[in-house]
Amino acid sequence: MQRDPAIRGCGVALIPTFIAGEALDEGTLRAVLQDYRTPPLALYAIYLPTRHLSVKVRLFIDFLVEHFGLDAA
Repeated sequence: MQRDPAIRGCGVALIPTFIAGEALDEGTLRAVLQDYRTPPLALYAIYLPTRHLSVKVRLFIDFLVEHFGLDAA
């Protein structure tokens, strides 16, 4: 994991806020290059084509779309 070496001062790391957020809040990490934006990444959910998806699979896909879809920020 990149967060722990960055906290120890071993360099700069590109870390998602859901991993680095607590350390940023506590002040053990600080943001640099705040104007830099990473290129967008794609996330795919791959599942077997069936006539009816199980409820669990459908809910998981809905969760992914809600949290990682194009409109999510």
